Amino acid sequence: MLSSQQQHHFRAFGFLFLENAFASEIDSITAVVERDWAADPQQLANDERRTTAIVERNPELNGLPVEDRLYPAIEQLLGADPLWAGSEGNLSSKTAVKWHPDRKYYLDGERHWMDFDQLKVMMYLDPVARDSGCLRVIPGSHRDPLHHDLAEQELHPETLPFGLEPSDIPCVALESQPGDVILFDHRSWHGAFGGGPRRRYLAMKFTQQPTAPHHIESLRKYSTGVFSPDEAFVNHEDPRIRAMVRIPEVQA
Repeated sequence: MLSSQQQHHFRAFGFLFLENAFASEIDSITAVVERDWAADPQQLANDERRTTAIVERNPELNGLPVEDRLYPAIEQLLGADPLWAGSEGNLSSKTAVKWHPDRKYYLDGERHWMDFDQLKVMMYLDPVARDSGCLRVIPGSHRDPLHHDLAEQELHPETLPFGLEPSDIPCVALESQPGDVILFDHRSWHGAFGGGPRRRYLAMKFTQQPTAPHHIESLRKYSTGVFSPDEAFVNHEDPRIRAMVRIPEVQA
C-alpha cells in the first residue's frame, strides 16, 4: 500500500522507487529468469535477450503481479481492476539506451491518448548505478507540455536539440540493487547510459481499464499482447489474475 506522499510523487514526477521491496526473494526470481533463458535455444547476438511472457510462462513467477507488495500499489495508481499488458525478461550489454517514452504520444494523432494511464514495474537483477546502466527518468515528462517538448531528443538526437549530450540531459538516475522495484509511467521519457555486459531486468506492464475507444487504439498500437493473453493467466486459479486479462467492451 502506497502512502499519499508516494502517490503524489508518482503522479507529479512519473516514477516511484521502492527500496528492498523483494530483497528476500530476488535470488529465487533471478534463478527462474536464468533458467528460462537457458531453456530457450535462440541466443541473440552480443549476449542480448528480450524474452516476452516470462512471468506468465513460469509458475514460480505467476504470483508477482498480484503480490501484496505490488497489486495494491498498482490499483492505487491505475484504479480498480488494472489490466495486464505483459512481461519481459531483458538481458542487455548495450552501453547506451537513447531517451524515449514507451508511449510516443507526441506523434501526430496521438496527443488525445495522453489521458490513458499505463505503467511498468521493473526489477533490476544486478546492481546498476548512474554510469553503469541504471534507469534514468526525466521527472514530469509523462505530462504535457514536457512530453511533447522532448520529442526532438528522439526524432533528431544527432542535432543535440537542447545543446547537451544525451547523457547530460537533466534527469533522475534511479540507482538500484537487486530487490529494489521501480514503477514508472509508460509516457515518461527514460534512458540508460554507461551500461556494461549482462545487465538483467524483469519487467511487468499494466494499464488502467480502457474506458474510451482511443484507449483501445493505444492498446492495439503499443500493447497488442493484451488481446491474446497467455493461457496460464486466462485459466489461472487466482481471480485477480483472470480479471487482469479480460478486456471490457468499450462503446464508441
